[in-house]
Amino acid sequence: MTDATPESLERLLELPVRHRGITLGHVTDVLLDDDGAPIGLAVVSIADEPVFLPWPSAELGPDEVQVPYPLALLSETELEFYRGSSRSLVEERGADDEPAIANG
Repeated sequence: MTDATPESLERLLELPVRHRGITLGHVTDVLLDDDGAPIGLAVVSIADEPVFLPWPSAELGPDEVQVPYPLALLSETELEFYRGSSRSLVEERGADDEPAIANG
């Protein structure tokens, strides 16, 4: 997915992350660089732990994200590093969904 738009990236949210048919977790966020290009996926593992999947390791299917090997999922420490140096699609989408308050 080289022409990633916010709409196309939103479809990834909540998709299962699998390796050879085994569910490893699900996508909770897409982390973006300053230009809006994806750098990776925030994932919650089946052990309920937050992990990071670098964008180049994600193989996008129509109804799942596949990983070539389970070790492609990096620890919470790496996730926090990338969260600190990127933008969150979920947070940006949430800001767009908030109703405007009229001055009264």
